[in-house]
Amino acid sequence: MIITSLHVQMTTTNALFTSQTKIKTTISIEIPFDNSALSFVNIGREKNEIFAYIQNEGTGDMAADSKYYIYYRRNGNPVSPNGETGELVYQGVIPKMAAKAAPIKLTYTPSKNGFYMFVAFQNHEKPIGKDLIIEGTPVMVSNKINVNQ
Repeated sequence: MIITSLHVQMTTTNALFTSQTKIKTTISIEIPFDNSALSFVNIGREKNEIFAYIQNEGTGDMAADSKYYIYYRRNGNPVSPNGETGELVYQGVIPKMAAKAAPIKLTYTPSKNGFYMFVAFQNHEKPIGKDLIIEGTPVMVSNKINVNQ
């Protein structure tokens, strides 16, 4: 009996305590309004291709590249006056443009008969004014282009 109680007294208990703190930080960088204003200055069709010339008619240089979409509908407007869209057939990039710089040409080769419209996304902070809103961003919309091959 003495041996048993000595054994119990000699047994030790170890405990390990750890403490960790995790901090998650999200940084959001918004591009402020840069006073750019994209505008279509000419649209049309040449042979098998449709085109749109776009220019920054604002007073400020674009702070970042933008994007443009091309929408299609067999009949009617590919983009309605309230922002409803037809089939998205193309997405492209508009490189940063200086204010009042020469227009750049955007092109697309359509594969179906119908109507097409170019949509250029403005700086997301641009005051809305008369612009339509697509994907939460003000856009400039071209006139429709009729393609009957």
